[in-house]
Amino acid sequence: MAKPTSGDWAELTRDLSARVAAFAPEWTEPTGSDPGITLVELFGFLTESLLSRGDRSPAVRTRLDGIIARLQRADSPECKDATLTRTRYFFGRLMSVDDFEQEQTYLRTKHRRHNRLVHGHGIVRGLGVSLEPQQPGQGTQVEVSPGVAIDPTGEELVVCEPATRDVGVAGTVCFVTVSLVERPVDRAPEGEDLHVDESAEIAVVEDVPDGHLAIARLRRADAGWRTDPNFEPARVG
Repeated sequence: MAKPTSGDWAELTRDLSARVAAFAPEWTEPTGSDPGITLVELFGFLTESLLSRGDRSPAVRTRLDGIIARLQRADSPECKDATLTRTRYFFGRLMSVDDFEQEQTYLRTKHRRHNRLVHGHGIVRGLGVSLEPQQPGQGTQVEVSPGVAIDPTGEELVVCEPATRDVGVAGTVCFVTVSLVERPVDRAPEGEDLHVDESAEIAVVEDVPDGHLAIARLRRADAGWRTDPNFEPARVG
């Protein structure tokens, strides 16, 4: 097995940082003096050491999975939504918009917390990714099959129809992601939106934004883009 290059090291560091950000969104300090960076570099060093070994046995894969699992569990004691606040009703109380929004926030946060802490995050089923080469000069398209997933915040993502997206990034590595999007609909005459549609959206991006679930990684090759067989998306169950 070839020795990892500086590009491989940078990609590994980026992947580990993305995993930390997904489980510790309050960590926003990226400088080298931050203890979080030290931990990421330590795990990166250990992972690189395992990858550079000549034997690619299942035991190596198991050790790598164990390192990643411990990294994911590192933030579990710090549950930022451990205390939830719900609206208390009583006869004669005058309800405001804030009260009803508080009720929605309580129910949504409780549901997301259940998904995240009990089930985890990742693909539940489906969401297979394939590449569809176009005519010369037209680039490459990604096709994602229908499926269900839970994003890093605990939101449920449902893709009911096959979705296609152009691979329009300039770099050599990109990710196919799925995320929850909210769109206001049904505007009232007074100008206020009456409802909000929630749906899952597929995107092709160079870096995985907060709240997005990466379901595939693509690499640019001489013949065009290809899916990276070494990338394993997170899965539930």
